[in-house]
Amino acid sequence: MRSARELWEAAYKAVEAADDDALRDLCGADIEIRTSAKHQRGPDALAALFAQQRGLYTGLEKTVDGVIESADGRAMAAELTLSGLPNGTDERLTWGVVETIRADGDRLVSWHAMLDRTWLVQQIQANQR
Repeated sequence: MRSARELWEAAYKAVEAADDDALRDLCGADIEIRTSAKHQRGPDALAALFAQQRGLYTGLEKTVDGVIESADGRAMAAELTLSGLPNGTDERLTWGVVETIRADGDRLVSWHAMLDRTWLVQQIQANQR
Protein backbone atom coordinates (compact mmCIF):
# COMPACT_ATOMS: atom_id res chain seq x y z
CA MET A 1 0.00 0.00 0.00
CA ARG A 2 1.38 3.40 -0.99
CA SER A 3 1.20 6.36 1.35
CA ALA A 4 -0.62 9.59 0.58
CA ARG A 5 2.77 11.23 0.01
CA GLU A 6 3.90 8.54 -2.43
CA LEU A 7 0.65 8.89 -4.37
CA TRP A 8 0.91 12.71 -4.30
CA GLU A 9 4.48 12.56 -5.63
CA ALA A 10 3.40 10.11 -8.36
CA ALA A 11 0.51 12.43 -9.24
CA TYR A 12 2.86 15.39 -9.71
CA LYS A 13 5.15 13.28 -11.90
CA ALA A 14 2.12 12.50 -14.07
CA VAL A 15 1.10 16.18 -14.08
CA GLU A 16 4.61 17.32 -15.08
CA ALA A 17 4.66 14.71 -17.87
CA ALA A 18 1.15 15.80 -18.98
CA ASP A 19 0.10 12.15 -18.56
CA ASP A 20 -3.55 12.53 -17.62
CA ASP A 21 -4.19 8.78 -17.88
CA ALA A 22 -1.48 8.04 -15.29
CA LEU A 23 -2.96 10.73 -13.05
CA ARG A 24 -6.45 9.23 -13.36
CA ASP A 25 -5.07 5.76 -12.53
CA LEU A 26 -3.86 7.06 -9.14
CA CYS A 27 -7.35 8.23 -8.16
CA GLY A 28 -10.24 6.48 -6.51
CA ALA A 29 -13.41 6.49 -8.62
CA ASP A 30 -15.07 9.05 -6.32
CA ILE A 31 -12.07 11.22 -5.43
CA GLU A 32 -13.13 14.53 -3.91
CA ILE A 33 -11.44 17.60 -5.41
CA ARG A 34 -11.86 20.90 -3.64
CA THR A 35 -10.30 24.22 -4.58
CA SER A 36 -11.09 27.76 -3.54
CA ALA A 37 -13.37 27.96 -6.59
CA LYS A 38 -14.86 24.47 -7.04
CA HIS A 39 -15.93 21.25 -5.38
CA GLN A 40 -15.94 18.28 -7.75
CA ARG A 41 -15.61 14.50 -7.77
CA GLY A 42 -13.89 11.97 -9.99
CA PRO A 43 -10.52 11.39 -11.63
CA ASP A 44 -11.52 13.37 -14.72
CA ALA A 45 -12.07 16.46 -12.57
CA LEU A 46 -8.55 16.26 -11.13
CA ALA A 47 -7.04 15.74 -14.57
CA ALA A 48 -9.04 18.71 -15.89
CA LEU A 49 -7.84 20.91 -13.02
CA PHE A 50 -4.21 20.33 -13.92
CA ALA A 51 -4.87 20.50 -17.68
CA GLN A 52 -6.44 23.91 -17.13
CA GLN A 53 -3.39 25.08 -15.23
CA ARG A 54 -1.08 23.82 -18.00
CA GLY A 55 -3.25 25.66 -20.52
CA LEU A 56 -3.05 28.99 -18.67
CA TYR A 57 0.68 29.07 -17.92
CA THR A 58 3.98 28.17 -19.49
CA GLY A 59 7.18 27.50 -17.61
CA LEU A 60 5.34 26.18 -14.56
CA GLU A 61 7.59 25.59 -11.57
CA LYS A 62 6.81 23.99 -8.20
CA THR A 63 8.73 24.32 -4.95
CA VAL A 64 7.74 22.19 -1.97
CA ASP A 65 8.09 24.42 1.08
CA GLY A 66 6.96 21.86 3.64
CA VAL A 67 5.13 18.56 4.11
CA ILE A 68 3.36 17.09 7.12
CA GLU A 69 2.25 13.46 7.07
CA SER A 70 -0.08 11.51 9.31
CA ALA A 71 1.49 8.68 11.31
CA ASP A 72 -0.43 6.04 9.34
CA GLY A 73 0.53 7.57 5.96
CA ARG A 74 -3.09 8.00 4.87
CA ALA A 75 -3.06 11.81 4.90
CA MET A 76 -0.67 14.65 4.27
CA ALA A 77 -0.53 18.40 3.82
CA ALA A 78 1.94 20.26 1.65
CA GLU A 79 2.77 23.92 1.36
CA LEU A 80 3.89 24.81 -2.16
CA THR A 81 5.11 27.83 -4.06
CA LEU A 82 4.09 27.72 -7.71
CA SER A 83 5.06 30.07 -10.50
CA GLY A 84 4.47 30.41 -14.21
CA LEU A 85 4.18 32.78 -17.11
CA PRO A 86 0.56 33.51 -18.00
CA ASN A 87 0.06 32.87 -21.71
CA GLY A 88 0.80 35.95 -23.77
CA THR A 89 2.91 37.67 -21.11
CA ASP A 90 6.50 37.75 -20.00
CA GLU A 91 5.76 38.56 -16.34
CA ARG A 92 6.17 35.52 -14.08
CA LEU A 93 3.54 35.15 -11.37
CA THR A 94 4.15 33.32 -8.09
CA TRP A 95 1.49 31.99 -5.74
CA GLY A 96 1.27 29.90 -2.62
CA VAL A 97 -0.85 26.76 -2.34
CA VAL A 98 -1.68 24.47 0.55
CA GLU A 99 -2.76 20.99 -0.48
CA THR A 100 -4.26 18.33 1.76
CA ILE A 101 -4.34 14.81 0.39
CA ARG A 102 -5.98 11.64 1.67
CA ALA A 103 -5.37 8.10 0.42
CA ASP A 104 -7.11 4.80 0.91
CA GLY A 105 -5.25 1.73 -0.25
CA ASP A 106 -3.40 2.59 -3.42
CA ARG A 107 -5.69 5.42 -4.49
CA LEU A 108 -6.07 9.12 -3.84
CA VAL A 109 -9.51 9.76 -2.32
CA SER A 110 -9.28 13.48 -1.55
CA TRP A 111 -7.27 16.40 -3.00
CA HIS A 112 -7.91 19.84 -1.53
CA ALA A 113 -5.88 22.76 -2.90
CA MET A 114 -6.26 26.29 -1.57
CA LEU A 115 -4.25 29.05 -3.18
CA ASP A 116 -3.38 32.48 -1.89
CA ARG A 117 -5.60 34.50 -4.23
CA THR A 118 -4.69 37.81 -2.62
CA TRP A 119 -1.00 37.36 -3.41
CA LEU A 120 -1.82 36.42 -6.99
CA VAL A 121 -4.24 39.33 -7.53
CA GLN A 122 -1.71 41.82 -6.11
CA GLN A 123 0.89 40.65 -8.63
CA ILE A 124 -1.55 40.88 -11.54
CA GLN A 125 -2.54 44.41 -10.49
CA ALA A 126 1.11 45.47 -10.12
CA ASN A 127 1.88 44.12 -13.61
CA GLN A 128 -0.98 46.14 -15.12
CA ARG A 129 0.41 49.47 -13.94
